[in-house]
Amino acid sequence: WLKPWRLRSSWRRNGLGPAQSAHKSSAMKPFTRLALLSALAVAHARAWTIRGGLRLRQGAKVARRHEALLFARTSARQRSARARASAGLIDQMKVVHKTAYWGQVSLGNPPQPFKVIFDTGSGNLIVPAATCNMPGCAPHKKYDPKASSGSSLVTNERGEASSEISFGTGQVAGNFYKDKLCMAEALCFEASFIAAEKMSPEPFREIPFDGIMGLGFKDLSMGDGFNVVDDLAVRAGANSVFSFFVSDGEDSEVTFGGYRPERLASDIVWAPVKVESWWQVAIDDITFNNVPKSLCGGKCQVAVDTGTSMLAGPSDLVDKLSSMVDAKEDCSNFDELPTLGFQIGDTVLNLRPDDYMDKSPSGCSFSLMALDVPPPKGPVFIFGDPFLRRFVTIYDRSKPAVGFAVARHNGAADEAAASSLI
Repeated sequence: WLKPWRLRSSWRRNGLGPAQSAHKSSAMKPFTRLALLSALAVAHARAWTIRGGLRLRQGAKVARRHEALLFARTSARQRSARARASAGLIDQMKVVHKTAYWGQVSLGNPPQPFKVIFDTGSGNLIVPAATCNMPGCAPHKKYDPKASSGSSLVTNERGEASSEISFGTGQVAGNFYKDKLCMAEALCFEASFIAAEKMSPEPFREIPFDGIMGLGFKDLSMGDGFNVVDDLAVRAGANSVFSFFVSDGEDSEVTFGGYRPERLASDIVWAPVKVESWWQVAIDDITFNNVPKSLCGGKCQVAVDTGTSMLAGPSDLVDKLSSMVDAKEDCSNFDELPTLGFQIGDTVLNLRPDDYMDKSPSGCSFSLMALDVPPPKGPVFIFGDPFLRRFVTIYDRSKPAVGFAVARHNGAADEAAASSLI
């Protein structure tokens, strides 16, 4: 058992307080927990292109990657609908769902603190570099290798010493470093990461966190020593399980080394990972009120993505589901809308209309976004924050598999309702 690391940040007023001491469980002992801070909005970004090269070491190669999920681009029509719904909610002083969650880690000796989003849809740790003078870096803490006694430039096994990464709505570029990474007082190890010398103004100028900690599989990482999930087990000796509990309140957290049974309102349903890249599992069908609709033909898959605020899916299936749900724009049939379920074996994980609809005084709209991911990873559904608020998700690298359980937000009330959700 390790002492829980307590989060202190000026962003606490928009988010979450420190994690409390873990409760002992015979099922699994959490290694450490980090409280997650949150934001109410994430700016929609425009495309931007990095101009000018990095200061590269002689003979070193540049790794070029594209991250398909983080800061993913949606259609103008969908952005407009989401904006109208959000504006209506804000105008009426209603509660708006939080759309980004982040916590604090440190790099270097002495430690340099950074707020990072924990993202199961990517595979690298990225923070701004002290040498970055671009608008995308300006609001954020920056990593200074000269201020750390353990910092070193590194090259991966392919001879690459830097990277250029494009996202759906932005880009970063930077050199590879190795230094001490701490996720808690007693959870520290040497990690390789990207110190970004260039970050596009959008979305990075607007985001409330400094960097990204990718928790996906190794094929998303820049090479050996860059994958945090693998390194937790190999370098830190930690259990290869981590879990997310996400809420609109002040108690969201990520737990490394296990999960907290008191956060669960149901048994855990496990699904094996089908594609070791994102945490991607197969679903047998899509259901309305637990009735299968024969929409998948055994080919549907879902990526559970802690780095996105959206629910998304292949455009053809999203169009079919929108038509089948048949929600009225004036919300007149909202109370009659079905639960929308995703079947795994004999179990169905259900979302209520509150989860999959955008509802405001100005109207109602189906909130699943169209996002077409090409093979071999796609087509795939993306389960972001609306799903994560409904279910605790548990990620077991050793299997590998993803576990789902109804989240306990309201004690006995959630236990009573669990049978309708799973």
